[in-house]
Amino acid sequence: MLVDMSQPRRSRKAGEGAARKYEELTHAWLRRNRGRFLGLAFVLAPLVIGANLAGARWSSLRWGAGLVTGMAIAMFVIARMSPPHWIERWQDGAVGEQWTGRALHELESHGWRIFHDLAASHGNIDHVVVGPGGVFLLDSKLWAGSVTVDADSAVVRRLEDPDVYWRFTSPAHVKGLAVEVSQAIRASTRATVWVTPVIVVWGEFAQVVGGDKCKFVHGDALARWLSDQPARIAPGRVEQIAEAVASAMADLDVPPRWSRSVRLWS
Repeated sequence: MLVDMSQPRRSRKAGEGAARKYEELTHAWLRRNRGRFLGLAFVLAPLVIGANLAGARWSSLRWGAGLVTGMAIAMFVIARMSPPHWIERWQDGAVGEQWTGRALHELESHGWRIFHDLAASHGNIDHVVVGPGGVFLLDSKLWAGSVTVDADSAVVRRLEDPDVYWRFTSPAHVKGLAVEVSQAIRASTRATVWVTPVIVVWGEFAQVVGGDKCKFVHGDALARWLSDQPARIAPGRVEQIAEAVASAMADLDVPPRWSRSVRLWS
């Protein structure tokens, strides 16, 4: 089974796992490059010392000494705060998940249940949402560029140079996670629940909604899109399905109150 059934039963915040991974990788990168930063400090220190000694001796050079000192400090700080792009992508992922979490918050007052940052055997599940419109697995993406979707494929073009683009080719992974979550719920509760995979797009996405079996939805339109879904869960069963999800995912401390199978509207 994909889902880690041994993880602690507690509520997580949106983006918590990605943010923690970013911090771990950044700290490891800083430790690995400690010698380089010390070398940079040894290069910059004489410049700062020399500039300030000159400024102390000649008042006309004080402004220049301050400028040199500021530039040296800024250079050192920027160097330490600029990990490789592959590490910064974890921070981007955390930000995208946090934005999605805020977008979903308004649904909770309308009877929806929201789960964030669920552990899986390969990576994690960003969000699972349960409401009258069904069960949805959300994967948040913060993309820098203009996004277009055709069927279940997304193309992201650079805003400054539309001829440069890359193609998102992993909706199958998100669909696979949705299937595994559905299977986990059924194994735990005997309920047959269809879990809809959704890519939440944060970026320039003029289509707002696209996709076929895997949906692509702009983050700003996410709450409205979910609210507008036709009812698939019978009235009064949303909480029951949510507790089934919590039990199957072993992530939220929600004690089960039903043992019978859950029947959904077709």
